[in-house]
Amino acid sequence: MLRFHQSLRKLWGELMILIKNASYLVQNQDEILENVDILVKDNKIFKIGKDLGLNYPYEKVIDATNKIVAPGFINMHTHLYQNMLKGMRDDLGLKDWCENVTFPFAMIIRSQDKEHNNQDLAYYYGLLGAIEMLKSGITTFVDMDIIYDSLFQSWQDLGVRGIGAIQAVNRWVPKELMDTDEKRMEGIKATVEKWHNQGILKVAIAPSTPFACTPDFLEWLKNLSIEKDLGIYIHISETLWEVEQSLADCGLTPLAYLDSINFLSKQICAIHGVHFTEKEMQIAKEKQVTICYNPKSNAKLGSGIAPMVEYKKLGIDICLATDGAASNDLLDIFEEMRFGVMLQKAKYQDPACFIAEDIYQMATKAGAKYLDIDAGELKEGKLADIIILATEEAHFAPVHNIIQQIVYCGKEKSVETVLINGKIVMEDRKIKGVDESSAVKKAVELAKQRYGETSRKKLSAEF
Repeated sequence: MLRFHQSLRKLWGELMILIKNASYLVQNQDEILENVDILVKDNKIFKIGKDLGLNYPYEKVIDATNKIVAPGFINMHTHLYQNMLKGMRDDLGLKDWCENVTFPFAMIIRSQDKEHNNQDLAYYYGLLGAIEMLKSGITTFVDMDIIYDSLFQSWQDLGVRGIGAIQAVNRWVPKELMDTDEKRMEGIKATVEKWHNQGILKVAIAPSTPFACTPDFLEWLKNLSIEKDLGIYIHISETLWEVEQSLADCGLTPLAYLDSINFLSKQICAIHGVHFTEKEMQIAKEKQVTICYNPKSNAKLGSGIAPMVEYKKLGIDICLATDGAASNDLLDIFEEMRFGVMLQKAKYQDPACFIAEDIYQMATKAGAKYLDIDAGELKEGKLADIIILATEEAHFAPVHNIIQQIVYCGKEKSVETVLINGKIVMEDRKIKGVDESSAVKKAVELAKQRYGETSRKKLSAEF
C-alpha cells in the first residue's frame, strides 16, 4: 500500500481530499448541484462530478451525505480586540460608546506593548475572534485593528485567511492612542513589508474615519495603498452625528468630502454607509466604491438602517460584515444574513425588495470580488475555501430551498467541517490548529489580568 501511494504521489503530486456524496453543492447563490463529489488538490477545487473516487487517488475522504457543501463565508469588517468587550453597554450611541467602551481597552493594549513589550493580549484576542468566526463558517475576514505581529501569528497558527487592516488615525482619538505621523507611517510600512501576502495573510489600510485623519495623512495612505496594491477600509457616514460634524467642519457630507480631495476609487470599501445622500450614492457608483453592510452593529448602536435596496438598484457592489464583538455582540454570519435581509424588508415594507439570494451573495461572492481572491463560489479551479453544513437537525430540517434555509435557518452549530486553502481546519466541529478550550481559557485569564483593578474600574465606572 505504501508503494502504491508513493507511485500515486509521483503521478499526481499531493494526494487529494475527496468530499463524497454531497447531497447539495452550492456553487453560488444561483447554481446548486445535487449528489456530487468534490476533489480538492493542493489549495484548489480540482474536480466536481459523480463517483470521482473511482478514477482519482485520494488520501482523505469526507462523507457529505445529507449535507450541504458550500463556499466559506467572508466577513468584510470586524474589530477582533472587541472580543474582550462583549456585553458592555447597550445604551450608548457610537461616539459615547467609543469613549466609554473601546478607547479605554485600546489604551490597555497599547500600554502593554509600549511599557512591557508584551503582545500576548493581541495573540489571544486574535485567536478568540478567529475561532468564533471559523465555527460559524467564516473562512476569510478583515480585521480593522491595532495590528501586531502576534495578531497575525494567531491567524497563521489557526490556518485562517485573515486580512489585517491597520487602523490609522492622526487626530480626534485620545492622546494615549496617538503617535507622531512619522512613527505611525514607519509602523504601517513595516507591517506591510512583513505580513502582506505572507502565506494566505494580507495587510490593508484602514483610516478609521474621514474626521480622524488629516487630508495629508489620507493622501499618504492612499498613495501607499496604490504603491503596494492594498485595499482601503474606512468607516463612512455611520451616524447622523458624523454627517453633521462633517458639514460643520468643511461644508460637505463625508463621502462628498473624500471625493473632493480625490480619495475615492475602486480600492475603497466604505464601511456602513448608513446616511449617504442621493448625491453620495451617485458618487459611490461613479467611483466604484464598495459598501459594507453591518446591520446588527448599526441597530445595536442606534445608528440607523443602511439603504441597501437603493445601493442594489444602482448596481453598487455590497458586501456583508458583523463589525466588532462589542457592538454586535457575536461574530456569527448566519445571524447577520438573517437579520440583515429582514431589516431591509421591514425598512421598505416590501418582502420582495431584498431576498435571501441577495444577502447570501454579499456574504460570499461579493467579498471575494473586492478582496480579489478566487473564492466565494465552488467551481473547478477556485480556491478550496469550503464549509460543510448539517441538514438533519430540528432547526434546519426538512430541506426545501437551500439558499433560503442557509439564510433563515442556518446556525453556527450547522457548520461541521471547514477547509481553508485546501486544508481541513475544522472537522466535526473540532478545531485542528490550536487547542480551542486552552485558547479561550487563556484569553479570559489575560483579559482579567490586563484590566487589573484600576483598569476594570475605569472600564466599568459608568456601567
